[in-house]
Formats: sequence, structure tokens, C-alpha cells
Amino acid sequence: MDFDIPEMEKEILKKWEKSDLSKLNEDAIKDGKIYSIDTPPPTVSGEIHIGHAYSYPHQDIAARFRRMMGYYVFYPSGFDNNGLATERFVEKTLKLSLNNIPVKDAIEKCETVSGEAIAEMKKSFIRLGLSQNFENSYITYSKGSWKISQGFFLDLFKKGIAYRSEGMTISCPTCRTAISQIEMEDSERETDFVYIDFRSDDGAVIQIATTRPEMLAACVAIALNPEDERAKKFSGKKFRVPLYRQEVEIITDPRVLMDKGTGAEMVCTFGDQTDYEIWKDHSLKLIRLLDERGFIRDGGLLEGLKVEEGRKKIKNLLKESGDLKSIERIKHSVNTHERCGTPIEIGVSKQWYLRYLDMKDDLIQQGRKIKWTPDFMRIRYENWVNGLKWDWCISRQRIMGISIPVWYCNSCGEVILPEKSELPVDPRFDEKKKCPKCSSNDVTPETDVLDTWFTSSTSPTISLRDSSIENNGIPMSARFQGHDIITTWAFTTIYRYMVHFQKIPWDNIIISGNVFDSKGQKMSKSKGNVVYPMELVDKYGADGVRLWGSSSSTWDDISLKEQELTRGRRTIIKIYNAISLISALPKKRKTEIKLPFNRWIAQELNRTIKKAEELYSNNDFAKARTEIDNFFWTMFCDNYLEIIKSFVSRGSEAEKDEIAYVAREVALDIMKLYAPIAPFITDKAYEMLGMEGSIHEQKWPVELEDFEKDAEIFSNVISVISGIRTERSKLKSGKQAYKGFIISIPVDLKEFDKRVIKETLREENLVFRKDRAIKIESIVE
Repeated sequence: MDFDIPEMEKEILKKWEKSDLSKLNEDAIKDGKIYSIDTPPPTVSGEIHIGHAYSYPHQDIAARFRRMMGYYVFYPSGFDNNGLATERFVEKTLKLSLNNIPVKDAIEKCETVSGEAIAEMKKSFIRLGLSQNFENSYITYSKGSWKISQGFFLDLFKKGIAYRSEGMTISCPTCRTAISQIEMEDSERETDFVYIDFRSDDGAVIQIATTRPEMLAACVAIALNPEDERAKKFSGKKFRVPLYRQEVEIITDPRVLMDKGTGAEMVCTFGDQTDYEIWKDHSLKLIRLLDERGFIRDGGLLEGLKVEEGRKKIKNLLKESGDLKSIERIKHSVNTHERCGTPIEIGVSKQWYLRYLDMKDDLIQQGRKIKWTPDFMRIRYENWVNGLKWDWCISRQRIMGISIPVWYCNSCGEVILPEKSELPVDPRFDEKKKCPKCSSNDVTPETDVLDTWFTSSTSPTISLRDSSIENNGIPMSARFQGHDIITTWAFTTIYRYMVHFQKIPWDNIIISGNVFDSKGQKMSKSKGNVVYPMELVDKYGADGVRLWGSSSSTWDDISLKEQELTRGRRTIIKIYNAISLISALPKKRKTEIKLPFNRWIAQELNRTIKKAEELYSNNDFAKARTEIDNFFWTMFCDNYLEIIKSFVSRGSEAEKDEIAYVAREVALDIMKLYAPIAPFITDKAYEMLGMEGSIHEQKWPVELEDFEKDAEIFSNVISVISGIRTERSKLKSGKQAYKGFIISIPVDLKEFDKRVIKETLREENLVFRKDRAIKIESIVE
């Protein structure tokens, strides 16, 4: 029987509007039986993507299971409307540049558009069946978040961890802001390795190879490895930069790779990190070639061009001058900004930083105090910590962000901070502070804002604010997040709670994978393989999507395959049909379980309850689902329901009463086992079985009486039934007629057991004989 799954789910949603699971089991708080989730606040984009539809139900499964286990579950709803991603979304939505309007107006537009987008995303998450506390959602750009984030900044400044310094700055020309190492990703790209001759006034020539010929105007030295035989020959000698004609000196540095290119490196300010390190250690001249938007400012040949345009033009000019000797096409790794994919640039400027390079050992130890699921993801975290090269740059030259709460005295250089009681503040718009040190009114406000990860990394504190567990909420129980942000969100959160509280932020971190298309390809609009999750919900139901998402381990990447979604839909329909059958049986009071097949199904249920509880507790939802599926489809539907059909119609009154009681109890417990994964159909089934309230307010099923010995004996009957079905299927496919079956079995079956086999299979001609193993032979005509 088929039925309208989406329509059923909408009816259940109306029912849920009248309940509040966020307050369930509040009495457990006093006993410390709390399960709290550091919910990942999705970036505001107006619609959820397929990754949300896959991974967010994993948190919900954990929340629903823990409620059934008697825990008070703190499961907040949050949204990240802070930072560059929101600016980009607003600009795309309104088709304007926020940089071209007053800052206050830009912020107002960001708040309005992001607020509308959050409302739409909430609807989608509710439709997916998430049981978060949507009534009290937090956002990362709010007065409360400002106050917390700025308060943490003051704490870090007073501890000497936050500092302002002029030094190497990683910046994104497209986003026009400084970024940090945590926002960089490697991208392999094809480019030209350009071989260029530098000449001295006395006719000597040295050749360099570079992928950044557009940086010639900023060349300040040529570096050789001290082991290079040319080092002695050219030491102290000066060569002229092609086209620009400035003289640069030969220097030696062990960081120069002799087997790369020609072994001679053009040092410019700055082509890469090595350039910066050599420049700093050798106290070389600083030439600022690129402006904050990535335009070349050489005052001549390439003035006003973008980097790519300048690179193309300079190669042509070098060919014309005869200084370009050859070009080699290569693939190499480029550092890019993870937000937009633009290659980063390196410069020198004043920025705010958080110190952590001297804390690597402590950070690794903190990570090891947390249980990682799966454990090997911890290695990714540790590799990241060990590979850190720079302190965390937290200042951003953007609009939509929490302001750095600082003013600067122009008279004495004092850094002026507000009192905590004054927070939140916005130096860009608030009244200027008077210098507390020299009483000067000549004060400049800080116009930079904090990196969005600075605020997001305090999500446990932001989400717990004003909650009933605020004072004892750290560490939280669990963080669910993607493996692609281990180096950003997980790392920064572990770091922040170490330096602020000397605590871990959560006891457990559960990592989720990415979603690919059916061919294993990453989804993108350019490939035309993007799938919108709410369209899947309309077709397969939210439970169908959730069942698909539980078909693989949370940490695995998963492919979006039609057959898995169809399988989920089939499970929903199977549940509906099975419960329809059970609901037709009369309600009976608890009775003694005597019938062998009732004892068998009760014992198999006991085993499934125990195993599913263990797997749910370990956040292994895919294996829990497999255990429940096997019990429901094979043992309950294929065997038990088929066995009881004849007894319901032809059994004694005592048999009918016992079957009605056991079948209903087992069905209810199956629904409870499925409830965390498929909340809609299980609550519908709960109604169909005549129960009041919601299944999601019920406790986890309790094991029935132990019938292990009886179940072991009756399992032989099940094996015989299964064997005969298999043999019949073979005969049918071969179009071969048969008269009956000879059943070899190592135990003496009781007459009742033989009756069960005959009536279940509707086979009268069965010959039973004792043998060492179960064997089914057909009696052919």
C-alpha cells in the first residue's frame, strides 16, 4: 500500500507545534544527566544545501536518542550571519557593492537580508524534522554575541595573548581584507615558470626562474644557496632588474633550493612566504607593489593592472627586451583564500593577532582529551597544529563584523579599552574615548572588525547564554561538524577554551563527511549536478532523506544515489503497512508469553534493543540503522508477521490474545528504535497504534523477559522456513513443479513447530528427518 508521505509529515509537524521537546527531562539537570550539543551555526545563504540535509540530522538523531535515555538535551538553533560570507550573500541578493554605500547603511542591509534568509532556513530545518530549540535561536551577529566576543577580546588582551603588530600580512585582493592561515587552502594550478636573465653593468649574467614575473618592480635581491658554487663568484655583486633597471645585490641564504629552477631566486616584496623570511632576516628594502585590492602600483609599465594582467604583459615586454629566455609550463600548489579561491598576497601592515605558536604542545594535549569520532580525524587536527607558521591574524578590513573594541591615543600611543560593563561598543560610531593615561582627546578609533572565526570559536558560550545550564555547561557533551573545518572551527574552539578557561570545549567531537553526486563528483553549479534538498523532501519525505543520510557512517563521504532514497521511502511505506496490520489487532492487557514464536521475537527484540543502544551511544548511526532494519524487515515482517497471520485467523482465543499483546508491544518498541532516525513515520505509527502524545516524549524501550533458550530452539524453525522459501524460489525460476519438501534438521521439532512451518508456508507435504545440519530437498514431480 502506498500513501502520501510528505502530506503525512506536514500533519505531524502541526502536532509538534504544540509540544516543546527543549524542556523535556528538565528534572534530570539537578542530577547532572545533561546532553548538550554545540550546534554548528550554518552560514546564512537563504537556503540549506545538500550537506546540511545529510549531516544536520546526525545531531538530531543523537538528541532524540538521548532524550529517550532520560537526558535533558540542550540542542540550540544557531545561524552565522557574521562576516564576509554574509556580505557576499547580501551583495548578490541586492545586486550592489556594500563598499559603495555608508557603513551604517551597509550593516543595516546585511542585518535585514540575513534575517530574512534565516527565517527561510529555519523553515527548511523544521521541515527536515530537526528538534532544535528554534524559539530561542542565537545568531553570531547580535548584541549578545557582540558582548561575549568583545569581552573575550579584553580577556585575551589583558593576558598578553592578543597583540597588535606590524608584520607579514596574508591578504585576499578580491575580498580586500587580511586573512589568517586557517582561511587558506592549497590549490594545484597550471602556470608558467619564466626564465629571466639579470645582467650586471660589467656584462655578467645570472638567470632566475619565477612564477611571479609581474613582481620584478619589487625585486630587492637575488639569493643563492651558500653551497652554490656561484655564491663565492657573485657574492656582493650587483645586477640590474630587467626593464626596471634598479640594482639588486647577490645574497646567500640556506632556504634557497639549489634544484629548483636555476637555483637563483629573485627576492621580491613579496611573492611568497620565503620572500618575506629572507627579506626580514637580511633587512632588505620594502617596496609596496600591490595595493589592498591587488592592483599593481609600479608607477610605470604595469600601473593599475591586476596581477594576472600584469603577468601577461610583463612576459611580452621581457620577450621584446630579450631578457626572457624560456617558459616552462608547470603545475604547482598555490595558497588561496578558501572563501573565494583567489590566490593570496603577502604584504606588511599593522594587524591584531592572537599568540599561539608557543602553545603547540598544549593544543595537542587538549585535543587528546576529547573523544574524536572517528579517532583518525584527530591526526588531521594534530598535523594542522604542528604545521602552524604564524600567529592568528584576527583583524579584518570588512563591514559586517564585530568591531575590535579599541581606540588609540595619538598623543602617547596608549591602547584604550572599554570596561566590560560598557560592552558592546562600536568604535566606528561610538563617542571617542578620552585617553586615561595622558587625558588627551586626540584619539583614533579602530575601524577593523574581528575575524568571524574569533566569534564562531566561542559558540559554546554564545549558545549557552541565559540557558538553564549556563553555569555548568562547559565542556559541552558533543560537537558535530564537517571534516573540512577541523582546521578552522574545531581548532580555534579548542584553542579559545584552553586560553580562556583551561578546559576542553566538549567531551566528544563527531565528524561528518561531504556529499557527492552519484558518480562520486563534487557538486557545483558549473557542473550542473547540484541537488536542492527540499526538492528531495517533497519527493521522498524528510524521513526518506534522513534514512538516506543514515545509510553510511557520519564521517564518511556519501554519494547521493536514487536507490538509497528509494530504499528509505520503501522503509517508510513498509512501516506504515506493518503498523496498519498490527493496529487492526485488539488491544490486550499484558499477558504471559508462552508461544514459541512470541518468545523468539521477544528475545530477538531484546538483542536488537541492546545492540542499537550501544551503537546509538557511540554515534554509529549507520550500524544502528542496519541492526534495526535487519530486525524489522527480516525477523518481524518476513517471518513473525507471516507466522501470526494463520494464528490470528485460526488460533485459539488464548493464542490470539497473546499474539495481539506481543505484536503490539514489539511494534511499539520497533518504532522507538527507529524514532531518532525517522521521527515522522514513527510518530504517525504511534498514533495508529492508539497511543496518546508523541513517541518522542517516550523512554527508550526496556528489554522484555529473557527467552534466550526458547529463541535458540525456535531459530531452527525460522531457518527451515527461510530454506524452503529459497528452494521454492529456485524451483519457480526454473519453472520446475514440486510435490513437497524433505527437511533434514539436527533437532527434534515439536508438533507445534511443524504446524508453524506448514501454516506459514502453506505447505502440507513436508517430511521431517533428523540429521547433523539443516538441509532442504524438494520432492519434484
